Amino acid sequence: MSVDDDTKLSLKYVGRRFDGARLPLDVLTDLPALRDLVAALAKHEFRQNNPDRKRVPQGFDKAISFSLIDVEDGSAVPIIALDDDVAQQNLPNIGAGMSEVVHRAFEQIAKIYDDAERDRFPSALPLDAIRALSKFGASIQEDERIEFSGTTGADGNVIRLDAFRRKRLLTRVRETYTTEFENVGVLTGLDVTRNTVQVNTEQYGEMWLPLEGTAMPAEQFSGSINNLVEFSISIELDANDIFQSVDAVHSVDLIRPYDDDVMNCVSRLQALAKVERGWLGNDSGEQLVHLAGMRATQLVFMRADLARLFKIYPTEDGGISVEFDKGGWSFAVEILPDGTLEIDASSEDGEVFEVQNFEGFSDEFFEAFDKMTAVVFNDEN
Repeated sequence: MSVDDDTKLSLKYVGRRFDGARLPLDVLTDLPALRDLVAALAKHEFRQNNPDRKRVPQGFDKAISFSLIDVEDGSAVPIIALDDDVAQQNLPNIGAGMSEVVHRAFEQIAKIYDDAERDRFPSALPLDAIRALSKFGASIQEDERIEFSGTTGADGNVIRLDAFRRKRLLTRVRETYTTEFENVGVLTGLDVTRNTVQVNTEQYGEMWLPLEGTAMPAEQFSGSINNLVEFSISIELDANDIFQSVDAVHSVDLIRPYDDDVMNCVSRLQALAKVERGWLGNDSGEQLVHLAGMRATQLVFMRADLARLFKIYPTEDGGISVEFDKGGWSFAVEILPDGTLEIDASSEDGEVFEVQNFEGFSDEFFEAFDKMTAVVFNDEN
């Protein structure tokens, strides 16, 4: 595919998770959502410009096809390009002008978010555009933003999308907005015929989770009522952050049996999650980032045999440090706000396990963690 500058669009993801041109997999869903949003607005423009036509030309939607061609540094800047060959093939008469249509739609998307900053909202949007808006940026966290490269807002700066603007816009155009929710809850119900489970969560109460497409069907939860489960779902909230419905279920899994030591760790993490920004004084000390708290909770359950030793502390930047001592050794797992992990250990005799970094929980992480702690734990656990 030949790529000209006029066929390219780029976004800039800003935040610690994106340093060094890293693009976490959970934000990649933004790219097909952006494509769908561009297509929806392009079709809307065509209908407005051609009121005598009831439908857009056959092949119009297929003609808007993008490829990810690069991810540049500066946090992370994904570059996508319109596939000219696909546009020409599906729309031989107007395909050559599709890049202009796409760029106008991209600028319109940016303007929608810029207007939302000043309480200006579109009076009407097609339903397919609203659906795409709901998906775009769903994984952006509180301290992150997406910039629309090459655009300028009313304040003279590049137009950006953050969690606040996204919520503000979506709750005006559709009364609710979709966001990702990963947590631990108690299994309270089961419906095998409908392949659903009921989970009680501290934040949003009871919710039924359909398991179609997940790894564990409902029957595998039989006999596990009142056990803890970990889940990853998309939910709809209203403008006041009140739970409305479950939009999609990505995973639901039983976690290992728990005891008082585990629950003490969970209670500690729940208490830290309620500590507000500025806990170090002088406006220092960020509030615990949800992703870091979730990862810490998962670590507690996945290494429950060590829970009696865990000492859990908040870090200044909104992360968590899980520390413990044994046999003259001091161990630490630091969970950064972006969910990445650092492990290290040192002994009273001056021996050290060098710091190792991991993107998240993986076989490699637990292999390194168990190798590190094996210096004193051996067969004890």
